[in-house]
Amino acid sequence: MSPCELTAKAADKRRAILDATLSLLSERGFHGFSMKQLAERAGVAAGTIYLYFEDRDDLIGKLHDEVVREIAAHAFSGLDTSAPLEQQLRLILRNVWQFGMRRPAAMLTKAQFDHLPPDILRGRRDAAHMVFQPFLTLLDNGRQAGKIKELPDDVLAALCFDPLCSMISQHHLDLLRISDAEFERILDATWDAISR
Repeated sequence: MSPCELTAKAADKRRAILDATLSLLSERGFHGFSMKQLAERAGVAAGTIYLYFEDRDDLIGKLHDEVVREIAAHAFSGLDTSAPLEQQLRLILRNVWQFGMRRPAAMLTKAQFDHLPPDILRGRRDAAHMVFQPFLTLLDNGRQAGKIKELPDDVLAALCFDPLCSMISQHHLDLLRISDAEFERILDATWDAISR
């Protein structure tokens, strides 16, 4: 087997482990599955997991980083930073909504990720801020223009994304249905929550 084939095979196994972890987290939560069950779901030997990840915390942390990067990539797709601030925010939130509709497991695990041990969350905060820099820039520009409330970035982000992610999860659990017209009103309400 060539070095390229070995690298591709390793990447495939790593991907299978991450995908299986995401699936199990969304179905059962952190403590609802064993590493043996994870290996079975991923189609690898249990010891193989430890070739790619130091331990369960490392695996969960790296999965968290990957999901955050994936959400950010979708959130800022098509963003025109010269557009009015409200229009930019609406596009970002609409993109997150559409991503959430297509990738339920990623969104259903948000609550799990929000309850990671504080030391794991703190260690990943800077990386999350980096991939969400376009949103932070929007907030900065809005505050400078007097259009966004003078609140910390994390508070404004929570006002924008936490309710949206909760609604996406409720949708996938068949607890909530939102029409297109209602979604537009949700976007209005979100802008109202952070704007001056």
